[in-house]
Parts: sequence; C-alpha cells; structure tokens
Amino acid sequence: MSETDPLLAAVEALTKPQKRRQEQDIISRYVTTDDDGIETVTEHVVGTQKVTVELPPLLDMLDDAIQSSMGGSTKGAALASESAVLNVHALYEAMKISSAVRDWCRMAGVLDRKHTRENLEAWNASVYVRDLDEEHAAFFAAVMQKWAASIRTMLDPWREKDLPNPCPVCHAEEWWDASEDKPGEPRRRLPPMEGIRRGRPRPLLIRYKRDDPEMIEKGHAICRACGAEFGLRELQFELEQAEATTRQEGMTTV
Repeated sequence: MSETDPLLAAVEALTKPQKRRQEQDIISRYVTTDDDGIETVTEHVVGTQKVTVELPPLLDMLDDAIQSSMGGSTKGAALASESAVLNVHALYEAMKISSAVRDWCRMAGVLDRKHTRENLEAWNASVYVRDLDEEHAAFFAAVMQKWAASIRTMLDPWREKDLPNPCPVCHAEEWWDASEDKPGEPRRRLPPMEGIRRGRPRPLLIRYKRDDPEMIEKGHAICRACGAEFGLRELQFELEQAEATTRQEGMTTV
C-alpha cells in the first residue's frame, strides 16, 4: 500500500526497519595444528557478495545516535571528531520532530506516548489521518520526507577528500579560495611562476557517503580551480586518460 500512498510511505520511512543492500566480504577460514598440538585459525578475504541487511527505523537510529554521542550507548557511535557535531545536530532534529509529532497527535486527539516513533504510528492510525484531503496529506508527507532525508544525512554525512592529481579539464594543480579575497580589492590569483606557489594545492575534491551502497554512483567531484564537475567513474576515466597521454608524451620526447 505504501507504494501508492505517499503519506504512508513517508510514515514507514521513519518508523519501519530499513533494508539495505551492501557488499560483504567472503571470509575463508582454515585451521592448522603445530607439533605441540596448538591450533591456529587463519582467515583471509576471498571475494565479496551482495547481502541484504536490516537496520532499525530511522527514528530509533536517531535516538541511538544521540545516546551514543552522549556516552549512553555504542549503537550509533561516531568518530570522536564527529561526536560533538552529531550530538548537537541530532538532538536538535529529534526535539524538532518530537515536538511536531506531539502537535499532530493533539490535533488528532491521540494520547501522547513515550517515543516519537510510537506517537507517529498512532497518529497515522487515527481517524484524523484517514479523513485528510489530498492537499493536507501531501503536506504531511513532504514534512516527513524532509525529516527522513535530514536523519540519513546526519547518520551518513557527506565526506570529502582531495586528490593529488591535476584537473583533467584545466590542468590546474592549485586553486584559490575566493572567500579570502577582500571586498573592493582585485582578486589575488596570479599566473604561475616557476618555483613560486600562488594558491592552495590539490584542486580536485571528491564527495561521497561512506556507508551508502551506491557510493560510487552518487558520489561526485569538482575542480575548485575551474569549477568542472564529474561523476566518480567519469573522473576516474578522465584521470586515466590524462595519465596515459602524459606517458605517451614522455615516450615521444625520449
């Protein structure tokens, strides 16, 4: 039903367990016994396989992230450098969602429960929701879709990494941060001069989500010198072509 009912789909995205396809290592284990009869177990990866894993509902994962960043649990543990940011953002998002859902429950005459997920499920089962017209149902669905997207971004944030390669489009090896230019003054970007570094190194920047099973497909890259944008597979191809051209030119000049 949720496939044809956007409101129900939005509720279930927050309250139902999430299924995800991801790659899992195939581990080979074998046991060897030495002359003293001591057994040693050896493991090594022989390949990968696609598996389906079931994750808790998004609202429960948000609660776990708050508890773990406060030291009350390890379920949603983040890197130490990320814990403080996750703590503040997750707590604010949880409070915002909880307050809104309680307001919805009051409008629907639904008794308040302990957890936001239980409140949302009870609200969705109420007569109030069944009698919603199409416009109001679309409004509530859009709000919940934004909540779900926000939680997913917090739990698996975009990560950034710069590359040592020059840009395959403009061939820049440096870039300049425009935010460092002072208003009213000419930009300080200067033409390259031998032995003098004019800007920041590594203009190529890739952005990706570490835990997304479609990390390669959804990830992207940008050259901070010329603004060219790439998909990750596209960038890999362009860099390989540029490297091949450089090798060929080197062989020609020898």
